[in-house]
Amino acid sequence: MKKIIIVLTVIAGLVFNSCEVADFDLQEDPNELTPTSVSPDFLLNEIQVAFGQVMSTLSLNTDDVMRYEAMTATYQDIAEADALDGEWNDMYEMRENVKVLVNLASTNDALSFHRGIARILHAYGMATLVDYLGDIPFTEANVAGEFDPVPDDDATIYTSLLADIDLAIEDLNNATFEPALDIYFDGDASKWIKLANSLKLRLYLNIGNASEINALLAEDNFISPAGDFQFQYSEVSGPESRHPYFVRAYLSGGLNQYMGNYFMWLLKDSKTVRDPRLRYYVYRQTNVNPQDLTTGNFLRCEQGDVFDFCYVGDFYWGRDHGDGSTRPADRLLKAIYGVYPTGGAFDADDAISGFTNDSNLGGVGIFPILLASYVDFLKAEAVLSLGANGDAAAFLESGIRNSMDKVLNFSTVDASFAATQGDVDDYVANVLAEYTLAASDQEKLDIVIREYYLAAYGNSIEAYNAYRRTGYPSNIQIPILAENIPFPRTFSLPADAVARNSSLNQRPITNQVFWDTNPAGFIK
Repeated sequence: MKKIIIVLTVIAGLVFNSCEVADFDLQEDPNELTPTSVSPDFLLNEIQVAFGQVMSTLSLNTDDVMRYEAMTATYQDIAEADALDGEWNDMYEMRENVKVLVNLASTNDALSFHRGIARILHAYGMATLVDYLGDIPFTEANVAGEFDPVPDDDATIYTSLLADIDLAIEDLNNATFEPALDIYFDGDASKWIKLANSLKLRLYLNIGNASEINALLAEDNFISPAGDFQFQYSEVSGPESRHPYFVRAYLSGGLNQYMGNYFMWLLKDSKTVRDPRLRYYVYRQTNVNPQDLTTGNFLRCEQGDVFDFCYVGDFYWGRDHGDGSTRPADRLLKAIYGVYPTGGAFDADDAISGFTNDSNLGGVGIFPILLASYVDFLKAEAVLSLGANGDAAAFLESGIRNSMDKVLNFSTVDASFAATQGDVDDYVANVLAEYTLAASDQEKLDIVIREYYLAAYGNSIEAYNAYRRTGYPSNIQIPILAENIPFPRTFSLPADAVARNSSLNQRPITNQVFWDTNPAGFIK
């Protein structure tokens, strides 16, 4: 199981140690921060950082499930009982800090802005935990004296979180004082409200509530490209603050994982035009084909007939989904993460094995949490799957163009290899022509979700939800081995939480979250 811990800033003394249950020590240490003595600005900063970290690690642990990376184990291994231990602990610790901040704001109107932000991040984080696990402790969690909080119904939790988002919008509309530090929107309440509406759209799409989506579409106050919701990394290494992809791939020793062959093929060869984002998403460490290397059997897949891709060519060297064969000494040869969103290197045909070059950004990347392009694709899906108002084709085009603008303008790159506006226009024309020829709304939806999948690179949470909602992209690669192990419709409950809480019992990964109403075996 692949795990990475991102360390940025942590409040000294205000970390609550009991996952889904927290209580305050009545014997207050004068050297420790307490709920009554902590700075609200300091507390809000910790909530914001913790949210970014836990969402990033959730995504990281889903990359191979969703084929951005190659899965070299089985679904059961990926979604095992210790897979989300850290994320569970961090989310409930963040929830305790939100609880403290909300209580502080109840007696101080100057903290309405703080409370609004905290409520949005709490709703986003807990909804995501529900999406991954289904029923979880909620009403009795983070309550003093409740040591075995029972799990709430996941649909009921969603209802509560949507109500909290409305309260957050009310807080932000009434706020008169900005936080001293807002790492996402620099104290711009209007951008937080746009995020709140975009989050509601995302949750209502999961639920399938067309009337609420139509109300949001009529208001039309969503995230714009200038207000993309993203977590920013830096080049600081102590404490480690670089993008997790960068830490994996650009330090000594090279990348242990593999880029997914399906993902690279989708970018490179699945259309009559190559995706303009390819050189930004993926960096090739070598300009020699694996077959031409004189030492080692680097492509063991050539000896088997179960592989769909094996090697996609042009030095894009990855693995098929489910290929768990022994790994050769290829860490400094295979394709790795590029400049977006990693803060790595742009591929300008400048491969230098072992990364003796210094063309990368040093890990100054982003975790794209909810972008304007994502909102466009969500709108298009709502139109096609729920009959919501709007022009799905126009939303599709806007989503593609917003994604292209985001990726292609992420950093200054070698102009000789940079994608041009003409490249983007050709790509959009190709997709829209395919969309026009699609015979049904389901075929059109397949195209929308495929393009959403490509735009969501760096955030597997979005791809995971969309795949379970729709079953698309329909051409997604299924495991080449161990096909009998079912796709994780949810992840296992964290083993530590089950061991500590007598109200929790482990569940199979075939359990489905309430909004996943598709039949068993629907996806692989």
